[in-house]
Amino acid sequence: MTPTDQHDDENTTGTEGQPAVGSAGELATVHPLRARADHSGGEVIEGEIVTEEQWRLLTDQRAQREWRFAEYRRQGAAVVRYTRTAVTHDTTLRTAKFVLRNALVYPVAGAGVVCKHWRDTHGPSRYERMMRAAEADGNHERLLEWEARDVAEKQRRHDRVMDWMRAPVQIAKATGLSIAGAAVLLLALGVLLAVAGKGEVLGPITAVVEGIAFLVWFCITYGVLLISLGTAGALTYLWNLGRTRTETPGMFAPPAAKTQVVNLTPSIVVAALRDLGIRVLREAIRSDADFGARMLSMITRYGPGAQVEVTLPPQVTASQVMNLRETLAGNLDRKAHEVHFERSADSERQFTLWVADPGALDRKLPDSPLLDPDFGPVDVYRDRMPWGMDVKGDAVGLNLLQQHLLLAGLSKQGKTAAARALVLWLMLDPSSRLWLADLKGFGDWSMFDGLAETLIEGAGAENFIATCDMLESAEREMQDRYERWRAMGRKGDIGREDSAPGSGFEPLFVVVDEVQKLFGCAVEHPDGGDIGGNGKKSRAARAAQSIHDQGRAVNVVFLEFSQNPTNANLPAIVREGAMIRASLFVGTESIARMALGEAAVDTGAAPHALRAGLDRGTVVLAPGESMDLPNGATHTTVRTHFISTEQAHEVADRAKGFRAGVARRIAAPAERDLLEDLVSVLEADEDQAKDTDLVVRLRKLAGPNYRPYGKGLTGKALRDKLTDLDVEIKQRDGYWWIQSHSVRTARAAAGQ
Repeated sequence: MTPTDQHDDENTTGTEGQPAVGSAGELATVHPLRARADHSGGEVIEGEIVTEEQWRLLTDQRAQREWRFAEYRRQGAAVVRYTRTAVTHDTTLRTAKFVLRNALVYPVAGAGVVCKHWRDTHGPSRYERMMRAAEADGNHERLLEWEARDVAEKQRRHDRVMDWMRAPVQIAKATGLSIAGAAVLLLALGVLLAVAGKGEVLGPITAVVEGIAFLVWFCITYGVLLISLGTAGALTYLWNLGRTRTETPGMFAPPAAKTQVVNLTPSIVVAALRDLGIRVLREAIRSDADFGARMLSMITRYGPGAQVEVTLPPQVTASQVMNLRETLAGNLDRKAHEVHFERSADSERQFTLWVADPGALDRKLPDSPLLDPDFGPVDVYRDRMPWGMDVKGDAVGLNLLQQHLLLAGLSKQGKTAAARALVLWLMLDPSSRLWLADLKGFGDWSMFDGLAETLIEGAGAENFIATCDMLESAEREMQDRYERWRAMGRKGDIGREDSAPGSGFEPLFVVVDEVQKLFGCAVEHPDGGDIGGNGKKSRAARAAQSIHDQGRAVNVVFLEFSQNPTNANLPAIVREGAMIRASLFVGTESIARMALGEAAVDTGAAPHALRAGLDRGTVVLAPGESMDLPNGATHTTVRTHFISTEQAHEVADRAKGFRAGVARRIAAPAERDLLEDLVSVLEADEDQAKDTDLVVRLRKLAGPNYRPYGKGLTGKALRDKLTDLDVEIKQRDGYWWIQSHSVRTARAAAGQ
């Protein structure tokens, strides 16, 4: 290669993909084809030189190809997305269900009805089904009757089979004789026509042959139409049978209108019971000649719903059905709280089922009668407390006279409002007295200031001690009333005339809200012994049990309101003494049993089935003797009237007005000497005592009705009073100690 050629190669050949100068002096691009090694060991690139326009064309084609592939992928994904959207759209699904339901499901179901009917009319299945039902009911006479019918039917069917076996020979003989007779008749007719000159001898036979030929032609010509009409008629008949005589499978069922109120019918109730998953119940319904309808009484309207009495077949109990409340509610197209049971006291297989109209239990209740400015005064001996309405729309009135009460429920479920309404009604009786402890202290009960002789608000050790003292004072008041009643020589119950204001036998209501804090506290009483606890060692539990046992006879009544009761914070010896037991929503069935008792829950009471937050203020009530329930029922569900805190203050002010016009012969407690009381409560050999211990002793000495020693007297308030009286007070180990000798010195100086 000459230098000139080498120079030309250098001008025309560049690196891969780089522009080079062509022979004509214009720019070109090296387009590599392959690479190989030359003899000298270097790499030689074989390619072709293309112009810039050719390279741009190649690049554009490659970009267009990539763009087309990307567009194909995008369009394919869009087609898949649109197809999936169209296929899964509600309109498409409804249309597909409509077509399948009418074109396939109904005709097939109708064919099943026809086959079942044919089987029943041509076989022993009907008789066997009736015999099983009679055997299940224990009706031996009916069993023997259907067994005889079954034997007779089998004999009739056997005779019919034998007749069919002999039928071909008999049909052949009858057919041959009929043809021969017809031929002779037609030939005789032809002879008569020929003699009369009206036709030929074979004329009638020829006419018959032509008629048969016409029928064959007609069937061939119009056979397709006839078969089509017959098939359409048969399919229409099967479609109608399947639509009216069977139930459509759920996946093909037509959608129900959201606002439609489904009436309770026997078929709906029986189907709901059948589909509970109880095998014995399902088989009993299927084998029943009435398809389970005889289990039901007449369905009647009752309030915002309907009720029916159900008698289950043998081997099925009411408790089995009641344990499947949610499943039954779903089968009835209702929510669980809209289905209620009342178990019969006469049979384990009978219960009353009440089903609310959809949404009926979510409607607003009317205002409480207590909010009427003209309501009151009341008489606890005569009147009943209008607490609310039951789920059937009936007003619920409680007799609270001499009835201990327990109300439980979780937080934020309306417990305070429901409990406060009870106490407000009690205070509308001017003769009633109230000792109240609110261990939450949020001001929910502050409207009773001026109505309650004792009012404790807030938690803490001091208030736990004060509440325990209040219960023990109520126990002592109970014993005093017994002694006074015996001293008066009176016998029998305390009547209205015996419980007038100032008589000493007025209805005394001892109320503790958040009582679980009292029984669950770990505070030791200054006089010794634990305040809380769930056994006999608990001072509060012993006092509460004593009031439960004997208090009602002398008009001392204990009302306790608890949050989420357990064995630890509400002892059994306390909760079992309540005569009226009610519960708002609780989390589990075990807590429901603690709140309401075993009997109420076993017969269908289910506060744990209420809806948290949605059924606020709704209580499941086991009223005991406070109200009469129909058919011996043990419980009912009550939607209580709501009274706000502001409205409660108005009702309390009205109660105070009623009391202002009533002459009360209860003598005001005399003024007490603080120093003299301190000398009385200090032990003779006691050099000093804690300020808080002395507060408790003073309250116990003066009783719960002496307000200066009430909730306003704290350890600090006592120290301030004693400082003004020049009593020596020392602080040691974080406690304030009152010096006994200083108290006695101050008392002696004041007496001079």
